[in-house]
Amino acid sequence: MTVTLANSSSANWRDRPATDFFPTPSNVTQALIDFLDIPKEHTIWEPACGDGKMVGVLRGNGYNVRGTDIQTGTNFLETKECPESFIVTNPPFCAAEEFIRHAKELKPRCGFAFLLKSQYWHSASRLKLFQEIQPQMVLPLTWRPDFLFGAKSGSPTMEVLWTVWINIEWEECYEGETIYCPLKKPRLLAEVFS
Repeated sequence: MTVTLANSSSANWRDRPATDFFPTPSNVTQALIDFLDIPKEHTIWEPACGDGKMVGVLRGNGYNVRGTDIQTGTNFLETKECPESFIVTNPPFCAAEEFIRHAKELKPRCGFAFLLKSQYWHSASRLKLFQEIQPQMVLPLTWRPDFLFGAKSGSPTMEVLWTVWINIEWEECYEGETIYCPLKKPRLLAEVFS
């Protein structure tokens, strides 16, 4: 007899959407924007935008944003150029490494930031990736976002972090210190006035 605990990863994988689609809660994107303070003249590309939650937060902060998604005909991994200054996305976890490598190949003028599981860099198999394309910042969230938006009872269990690469020189590997800075949960305007 096999017993599976309700919160174990072996139970949860069966519930995962086939496309690995988990919309990003607004406060997750807002925390990144508050920390990076990207100048408004820079355009942002969200290449795995799904239903547009992240795009909405970026636009709400005054950015010009292009949102694309494989479900609407644009496969980020097949794109050949990036006219935007910065890429910000929550990539499908199963394709995160390919997204990182492809973003570097596209050489966005200012850089890119990807939302990853908090243990993403805790793997010996990803050490080579970290060394080849070393990020300038690793920004763990100090709360667990609800990627299911209350669809399941109980507290959220997923811990995530933003990883940020800033264009120093795309032809060379960044060899400086990676900044590690936990991000506080921002209060959104809707929360302030409710």
